[in-house]
Amino acid sequence: RLYTQGSAWFSFEESERGALAVSQFADLAVLSGDYLSLPIDQIGGLTSLLTMVDGRIVYADGPFVALEGRTN
Repeated sequence: RLYTQGSAWFSFEESERGALAVSQFADLAVLSGDYLSLPIDQIGGLTSLLTMVDGRIVYADGPFVALEGRTN
């Protein structure tokens, strides 16, 4: 919470960033596996299936290809 909402507060962007909510920008990645449950030696093999920056899809693969080019 401190890292997401707190950093938005410090940059005076809490109305635009800091939470996954309607009308706020999203930076996120959907990974090919569960980072928290994989053995350490397999983490390097994870890939991004979907990457969003400022609420826009900048990369899509696999089941998310149909979303590419969408902005919301």
